[in-house]
Amino acid sequence: MKTLMTTTSRILLVLLVLCSLGATQVFAQQEMSKDEWSKQMAEYKAKVADLTATLNTLTTEVTVLQGQSAKADADLAVCEDALYAMLGVTRADVAAFDKELTDMESRVAELQRMSDAELLNHRDEIERMNARLGEMAKSKIALIPRYGNRVASLQEKVTALMKSLQHEKTYTVGTWSKDRDCLWNIAKKKDIYANAWMWPKIWQGNRDMIKDPDVIKSKMVLKIPEGTTMSKEEKSAANRYYRKHAAAPDAGK
Repeated sequence: MKTLMTTTSRILLVLLVLCSLGATQVFAQQEMSKDEWSKQMAEYKAKVADLTATLNTLTTEVTVLQGQSAKADADLAVCEDALYAMLGVTRADVAAFDKELTDMESRVAELQRMSDAELLNHRDEIERMNARLGEMAKSKIALIPRYGNRVASLQEKVTALMKSLQHEKTYTVGTWSKDRDCLWNIAKKKDIYANAWMWPKIWQGNRDMIKDPDVIKSKMVLKIPEGTTMSKEEKSAANRYYRKHAAAPDAGK
């Protein structure tokens, strides 16, 4: 393919020279005597003949190279078909695998541009992607080097994203009498969220320890999920809490 492009460039150069010669003839005719012009024309005609011959040669080379390229493509297709048959997959299988990888590569590139705090809002997606890459690595299609290498490269990038998810902040609960610690007051702290209404984020991030958000115990080590907004799930949990308390006015926070 590179040779074909080089030959095509040479053809364009020859055509440019031919056009330049034609323009030069017009200006030369205006400034030279008849004898000088006749001599110059003979030289130009000789050059044009040489360039035309070169152009014809290059055109023939292009035709030959196009034929070679078409044959190479056909040979490659035959080899690929034989390889796919040996692996027990079809071209459609490979095309689908390729598309999934391409989509995943694009998405990983987007995730890599996010901060650690933003990534925490995509934890589930990253974990699913990590699991799927593990499955893809076991696929017979991954035995084809160009796909196996892409899967391995993506696995490295997703592994790095997984490590970024581990950078979670924690808070050790104090006592109510001394620290007035409850989820509302903890969320309100400047070094936490500086926003008391974000308390459901702490609750949902620690459901393994906090069954009732109105009850937390001293010395609990709470994970403080990163982020400045609540997820859909966190908002839904907060709404359920508020509806429950609205239905029971005596149940204070």
